[in-house]
Amino acid sequence: MNRKVGAGEGFAARSPQAGTDQSGGFVTAVILLTGASMFGTTGATLLPAIAPEAARSYGVPAVYIGYQFSLVAATMMLSLVFLPNLSVRWGACRTNQVGLALTGLMLLATLIPHPLAVVLASIGMGLGYGLVMPAISHLLMRFTPPGRLNVVFSIQQAGIPLGSIVAASIGPAIAVTVGWRYAVVLAAALLIGLALVLQWRRSLWDEDHDPSAPAGRSLRTGLGMVVRDRRLRLLAVAGSCFSGVQFCIATYTVVALVEGIGLALVQAGLVLTTAQMFGVASRIFCGWIADRTGDAVRVLAWLAGSIVLAGLACYPLEPGWPIVAIYALFAALGAATIGWPGAFLAEVGRACPPGQVAASTAATLIFTNLGKTTGPILFAAVFTASGRYGTAFAMVVVVAAIAAACLVAAGRSPRSARGGIA
Repeated sequence: MNRKVGAGEGFAARSPQAGTDQSGGFVTAVILLTGASMFGTTGATLLPAIAPEAARSYGVPAVYIGYQFSLVAATMMLSLVFLPNLSVRWGACRTNQVGLALTGLMLLATLIPHPLAVVLASIGMGLGYGLVMPAISHLLMRFTPPGRLNVVFSIQQAGIPLGSIVAASIGPAIAVTVGWRYAVVLAAALLIGLALVLQWRRSLWDEDHDPSAPAGRSLRTGLGMVVRDRRLRLLAVAGSCFSGVQFCIATYTVVALVEGIGLALVQAGLVLTTAQMFGVASRIFCGWIADRTGDAVRVLAWLAGSIVLAGLACYPLEPGWPIVAIYALFAALGAATIGWPGAFLAEVGRACPPGQVAASTAATLIFTNLGKTTGPILFAAVFTASGRYGTAFAMVVVVAAIAAACLVAAGRSPRSARGGIA
């Protein structure tokens, strides 16, 4: 693959060799890039998983950790706003390396025992994590056979909840055994180590880079398409709602179960791990169902309805609940709130014009990251006003209902006549 990729094409670009092993290996790409998704997410979500231990070192209430993750999500949007085309300019492999290494280094910076250090480190962490996902998509679009695209994206997207599982299960165990700082060091080592391993594939994976490509043009193009196209606009709003709900659950499950229900930190981490495991299964299953039915929007609408039901079940959550009921509730929440991204990204690709998958996806990711930013803040505000974690969890009903309404409307909107990926 010797031609240069134009700035407007991004990871939509394909060569006649796409999906073969001639440019670095399809299987190798899937394994390494799923690992990048997993380790990147581990780094970004580790502090919420060990919040009760880490917050004491900073001298702040544990519930404030939600603001830390919102800051990560907000600065992640800056990468998407200002640097959407770095995968073309630098090469997707190099962009991945920079994103992973920056996330790891900023995670190490959180070891400084001062809230300001966490604020500054979270900004850097968000910028680094924001570089990883578009670069992964660029490479997967190059090396994945067209007939396996939805399944491969679902597998890669499953790396995100897998990363949260690592954070939720291993992080608390290390925190209570030897100290939360050791969990941070381990996560940072994984991130930086994978960035070094990716150098093995850089010469093959970055042969399509174009140093003259501007960083921001594809984003402006994508935002215009999303604003003008009703179907894309509705999908973007629904994605924002899904993302906000998902990261409320990821950010506050451990804190709520420890402080609100009285569980031990390790057991609360296991509950979150269970939720994430069901979410991994749901993500792959929903991608498969969307392929089988050919109607990703309907699958997404089913998920939104499931979130409404699970959110209603959260309202009576109080101390004294049977542990089995707690596991069952959060397993249902995990399956409902984590299953959406694979089907969502595939539908965005189908709805956009040919050659504009990168631009449209970057633009819709702005909306999903807006949900990541505002969701945990809204959760914290509801908890502060009500004093009950059950009420705060139940507020996802409203957000999911908005997503469902958007998806029903999107299902009635014709796809762009210009096409998009199949």
